[in-house]
Amino acid sequence: MRFLVLLLMFVATSASAATLVTETVGQVSDYVVTSREVQISMAIGHVLTAEKAKVAIPELRPGQAEFASAVTQVLLELVVALEAENFNVAAVPDSEVQDALNKIDRAVAGKAYWAQIEPTAAEVKKFTIRKLAAKSFLKFKTNSMTGIITDQEAQVYYENNRAKFGSSPFEGFKENIKTFLAQQQLEERIRSWFEVIKRKYKVRNFVAE
Repeated sequence: MRFLVLLLMFVATSASAATLVTETVGQVSDYVVTSREVQISMAIGHVLTAEKAKVAIPELRPGQAEFASAVTQVLLELVVALEAENFNVAAVPDSEVQDALNKIDRAVAGKAYWAQIEPTAAEVKKFTIRKLAAKSFLKFKTNSMTGIITDQEAQVYYENNRAKFGSSPFEGFKENIKTFLAQQQLEERIRSWFEVIKRKYKVRNFVAE
């Protein structure tokens, strides 16, 4: 019996005692990730990536089709942040953290969904720093993994996919092909790196199992 599958958390309200049920949805080493943490983290991410100050927060809930991918995203974000901490890189300046917290405070003010999941100030700061650190380290890794595609490699792709290019000469497509192949190569390297660090930190996604 998996004793971590369901955790009960009791939250007191001004009127009466309400029970907030949150499921264990994943694990990274000994750290347990709950459905509530996923909800808070995804809401924070939505706010931080929004261009406008006032933004509607999607009400993500367990059982929804998109919840499984949200769990995967939070687990990956967590291991990337852990890897950044281990390598002592991608430290987030206090000013950037505070700016992010101010943006979140403005965006969630008066939102019923945010009040319902009741994140504490400590949780919001913790998940915000994690998100910013993971983003910074991922950018660092992406830059280090970006390769150079040679003209010869581009020529081989062109010859193997002549139907896509018709009678147009290689020179007209060379740079576009090199850009495409470089992006394809980078994505594969990032995917492979994700798999390595997921094994390193013993990631488990209970929603996907």
